[in-house]
Amino acid sequence: MRSRVAADSFVSASYLRDQLLLASRSSENLVDGCVGGFSRTSSLADLAYVAVPGLTQRVVHNRSVVSLANLSDNFSEIPAHESPVVLTGGSSRPLAGAAAVAMLSTLMCGYSLGSMNTLAKPLRAALGIPPAALTPEGVAIPLPSNDLLWSLIVSIFMLGALLGCNATTALTDRWGRKTYLLWVTAVFFVGALLEAASALPECAVAGGWLVCFDRVLLLLLGRLVSGIACGGAAVVVPLYLGEVSPAHLRGALGTANQLALGLGMLAAQLLGLPAGLGTLQGWPVLLGLPALPALLQLLFQPLLLESPRWYVQLRDRPPDDLEVQEELYCMLEAARRGHDLLQIQLERSLTRASSHSSCGSNLGAQSQAMGATGCGSALPAAHMSLDDVAQLRAPPIWQAVATQPAVRRALLITVSLTALQQLSGVANLFNFSSTYLLARGFSDATCASVAVAVHASNVCATLLTALLMDYLGRRRLLLASTFGAAACAALLTLAAASPLEPWAPPLCIAAAAGFVGSFALGLGPVALLLPAEVFPAAYRSTGAALASSVHWTAQFATTFVFLLQAERLGAAAFVPHAALLLFGLVFAAVHVPETRGKSLDQIEKELSRS
Repeated sequence: MRSRVAADSFVSASYLRDQLLLASRSSENLVDGCVGGFSRTSSLADLAYVAVPGLTQRVVHNRSVVSLANLSDNFSEIPAHESPVVLTGGSSRPLAGAAAVAMLSTLMCGYSLGSMNTLAKPLRAALGIPPAALTPEGVAIPLPSNDLLWSLIVSIFMLGALLGCNATTALTDRWGRKTYLLWVTAVFFVGALLEAASALPECAVAGGWLVCFDRVLLLLLGRLVSGIACGGAAVVVPLYLGEVSPAHLRGALGTANQLALGLGMLAAQLLGLPAGLGTLQGWPVLLGLPALPALLQLLFQPLLLESPRWYVQLRDRPPDDLEVQEELYCMLEAARRGHDLLQIQLERSLTRASSHSSCGSNLGAQSQAMGATGCGSALPAAHMSLDDVAQLRAPPIWQAVATQPAVRRALLITVSLTALQQLSGVANLFNFSSTYLLARGFSDATCASVAVAVHASNVCATLLTALLMDYLGRRRLLLASTFGAAACAALLTLAAASPLEPWAPPLCIAAAAGFVGSFALGLGPVALLLPAEVFPAAYRSTGAALASSVHWTAQFATTFVFLLQAERLGAAAFVPHAALLLFGLVFAAVHVPETRGKSLDQIEKELSRS
C-alpha cells in the first residue's frame, strides 16, 4: 500500500523491520545509560502507563535531533527486488479508521453507564420494584427494599468495571491491544443481549408488592457483564489510541474519545425518554442497543491495526504480515513528524548504529545477530513494558511510600482526588436524577430536562477542557471546578427544598447542568491525568492501577447508598457531597502542585521537597 510522500521519505520494509528490532532490543535505549535504574531523563520517561491523551500537549514540544529521512541517506540504496514502502506524515486513513473503530467501545461504555436514569420509571415497573406501592385504599407506601434493589441493579455495573479494569493490564500485554479490544467487544455484545433478555421471563406484577426475581437476576447478570466490558474498554481504548497516534494528533483523539463517552451517555438519556424507548414495551430494545455497535466493531475489525509499540516493546518483533508492516510504518513516519517518543528512540538507535556501520545491509545483519545471540537478555524479561523494567529495579510501592516523600505525596494526591471525583456525587446525577427529583415532587418534564441538560453540559465541557487544560493549568482548573461543583450542589439543594415554587424547576435544571459542567472542566479530567504526571516511572503502572480501582470502588459505594441517603435526608441529599467538595478544595489548595509545562523530573523534585 502506498501513499503520497516527499521524494526523500521512503525506505524498504526489511530495512525498517531491522531497525525496529534493533531499537526494541537495545537496553541502552531503555535506560539511557543509567546504571541501576530507569533514568528520568530518558526519551521514554514521559510515556504514561495508561495513556490519557487529550489532556496535555507537553509531548508535542519534544524535538528529535536527526530525522529518519536524513538518516536513510547514510545507508545503501533500496534493494532492487523489494518495492519501497512509501511513508507520509500527518493523519492517515488507516489511523482514522482504527481510531474510529476503537472508540465504538467507548461509545458503548457511555451508553451503558447512562441507560438507567430516564428509563428508571418504566423499567422499575416492569421488574416489579417501583419506589412505592398502593394499598387497596389508594395510599402510597414507600418500599425502601425496592430502592435498595434498584441501587444494586445500577451499581453492580461499577463492580463489573472494577473487575474488568484490573484484568486489563495483564491480558492486553499478553494478547495485544487489538485482540483484547475485540474480546471486550464480544463481552459488550453478550452483556447487551442478557440485559434485553431480562424481558423474556413472564412476570405477574401486582401493584409493586411482588418482585419479578427472574427478570431482576437476568438484568443483574447483564449489567455485571457489561460493566466488565466497560472497565476493560476504559483502560485499553485510551492506551491503544495513545500508542497508534502521533503526538500532534493525541490531543484530538483523546478529546474525541472523551466525547464518545459523553455522547453515548447523552444518547441513552434521550432514548430513555417516554417519547423514545422509555416505555413498558420499549425498554428491552433500549437495553439491547449496544449489541449493534458491537456488531459493527466486529464487522470492521480489519481496520484495527495492532499497536506498533506493543509489537516492538512487548512482542520484541514486528508483525509477519507485510501489509500490516507497511501500515504501521506509515504511522511511525507520521509519528516522526509529530515528534513521537517511540520514533525518537528509533532515531537514537539508528544514530548509534550508523557510527559502527558503513551500509544499511550491515544493520540488518547486526539485528539478526542480536536476535540469535540474545542481546536482548540485558532486559529483565523478554516481554516487558518500559515501566515494568523500571519497576523491577525499584523497591515495592509500600516500601517507597515509607521512604520516598515524592512517592508518598503522589499516592496521597492521586488516591484522594480519585476518591473525591466520585464522592462528589456527580455519578448520582447521572444515574438517579430522575428518580430523586420525581420523589421530591418535580414534574416528569422537569426531570427529563435535567437529565438531558446534565449530559449536554458534560459534552460541552469536555470540548472546552481540551482547550483550557494547557492554557490555564491543572491546578487552577481543579480549584475552580471543585468550588463550582460545591456551589451548584448548594443551589440544587435549595431548588429541591421548594419544588412547587415557580423558580425551582429552572434553578434545578441550571444547578444540575452547572454541577456536571464544573466537574467535567477540572475535577474529572485532572484526577485522571495526575497519576501519569506525579508518579515516578517505576511506580506509574501501580499508581494508575490503584487509582482506577479507587475510581470504580468509590463510584460503586456512592451509587449504591444514594437512594437510601436521599430517603433519609430528603432535599439535603447532596449536602454531604457539597461538604466533601469543600474539603477537597482545601486539600487541593494545600497539596496539589501545578504540573503544566514541567518535566517529570521537576515534578518529582517538587514533591520530594514537601
